[in-house]
Amino acid sequence: MATTTTCPACGAAATGRFCAECGAAVGGASCAACHAPLSAGAKFCHRCGTPVGERAPRPVGERGLASAMPWAVAAIALLALVALVAGQHFARSRTSAAQPAAVADDGATTMPSTDGVPPSDRSPTRAPDISNLTPEEQADRLFNRVMTLFEQGDTARVQFLAPMAVEAYQRLPKLTPDQRYHLGRIGAVTGVQQLASAEADTILQQRPTHLLGLVLAAQGARMRGDEATARGYDRRLLAALANEEKAALPEYAQHANDITRAVESARARS
Repeated sequence: MATTTTCPACGAAATGRFCAECGAAVGGASCAACHAPLSAGAKFCHRCGTPVGERAPRPVGERGLASAMPWAVAAIALLALVALVAGQHFARSRTSAAQPAAVADDGATTMPSTDGVPPSDRSPTRAPDISNLTPEEQADRLFNRVMTLFEQGDTARVQFLAPMAVEAYQRLPKLTPDQRYHLGRIGAVTGVQQLASAEADTILQQRPTHLLGLVLAAQGARMRGDEATARGYDRRLLAALANEEKAALPEYAQHANDITRAVESARARS
């Protein structure tokens, strides 16, 4: 029959070498790890610090493959990751060494020519260098760039450069009617109807018969699906054409093609 004693740690009735309530050594117990004798009431071995009652760790061979498997998987995954990163770096290095890329002024990357012709001479879509231009020249150069890309059907580059062009015009202290037309046209080619209509309204407030203002106003009306209003601007354009051609404003010569196309379309609709 087992002898019942009182646990020196918690005071509970205990039998055997360890207290069933708190796990402390009761008497005659030894450390499972280093086999040192444990003091009564001890919860940790005074020699190696192993918790009282904890079983001694088994050798790796006894724990078997299941215990070692997580570490093996982690090691294999780490090696695979290192190999992947090293392979990508090596591939990029070889590509860069064999064919270095050139960055265009608008942020797009172009690869070197393979036919001996420099990309700047061969490609009409290279962005201009505007760092040494005045703010007005920078805005106009960006506008021309956006229009060129639009005519080429490069919508991705148009959408990339258009915000830069808009910001360049908005930084100018005072916009001329020609610059407002530029800003409105950027809105028209990028689908921002509000910008096209707003700039057209401002131009027409300053000069109600301004041909470019009427052209832009008709475009804005059609963008919002208001064909009746657009036809009204068409009629105003045709009525003002003769007198405005006599005025010979500089912007009329610069955008003669836009005016000609708008007049032809207005006459076809009338």
